Amino acid sequence: MTAADRTSTASCPARAALAGNPSDGHGGAVVAMTVNRLNATVEVTDADVFRIDGTIPTFRSVDQMAEYVTSVPTDIDHPLIPAALIALREHLGADLQPVAIELETTIPRSVGLAGSSAIIIATLRAIARHRPHESWSRRLDDDPSLLASLALAAERDVLGIAAGLQDRVVQSFGGTVAMEFGEAHLRTIDRLAAGTYRSLAAPPGALAIAYRPDTGGDSGAVHRRPEGTDPAFVATMAESAEQARRAFRAIDAADRVALGRAMDATFDLRASVMDLDVRHVQMIEVARAHGASANYTGSGGAVVVLAADQESLAPICAALRHDLGCLTVPIP
Repeated sequence: MTAADRTSTASCPARAALAGNPSDGHGGAVVAMTVNRLNATVEVTDADVFRIDGTIPTFRSVDQMAEYVTSVPTDIDHPLIPAALIALREHLGADLQPVAIELETTIPRSVGLAGSSAIIIATLRAIARHRPHESWSRRLDDDPSLLASLALAAERDVLGIAAGLQDRVVQSFGGTVAMEFGEAHLRTIDRLAAGTYRSLAAPPGALAIAYRPDTGGDSGAVHRRPEGTDPAFVATMAESAEQARRAFRAIDAADRVALGRAMDATFDLRASVMDLDVRHVQMIEVARAHGASANYTGSGGAVVVLAADQESLAPICAALRHDLGCLTVPIP
């Protein structure tokens, strides 16, 4: 690199679902919000070859990168970064020039806070910022729905990881987002699937996430579950989607009590049809025992807690730390 080499940087926050999850993977609805204190940050710098943080080889082209990623993905610490470049080339026709890409993230891994999708979106944003005059970069900057769908294609289509749109949508839009994924709400953007989305106001009350760093798991396992054809499971997901809609209305009305009910009901519905890790359930139980509402942020490992105000939230977070060894992060 030389002094003339350009550098561009972009970030993407973690996310926490509030209600409706995981019905979004079954044609349902969900409301989620970004956790801005936890971020993945990607830096892109001009280079003579592609050098990707966490990979041993360098690459002369995206074609060479694609061949390597699809043949030996386990040799790459961060296959998500190359996958983002491959999806960008395949779906938007981006003619990418060699760059060096570095990653830093404060999002804990495998605890249901969408750290993987944050890496992909931060990569896409940084590449677009590095090439601001390209038509594809302007489109990504102007259309968060396209950014979300492209990020899903990188993870699902390039890497074969079971995933859904929810994480990528809220991370692309930012803030709190209502999402619908039923058949009547589906559309396509550049042959990529998309749902119907609406930005919401900040939720009423005081919120925090809590997670146990030693209890992570594979989020893809939740998305790969076969229960989707079971009538009881389908009915439960439909009811979970309705809880998301109740949460939409509660946030619109600034009704914390109604929002808390939707969060609690969402977790109870999940527990009625899925085998849950007892260590994750304990976080819900401790939060509820101290008067809060709580739900999984995603696939497990982290929970989102809703209290009346910051004064009420503080002892709940203290109990989660003391009783279970949780780490807690306030939202926003």
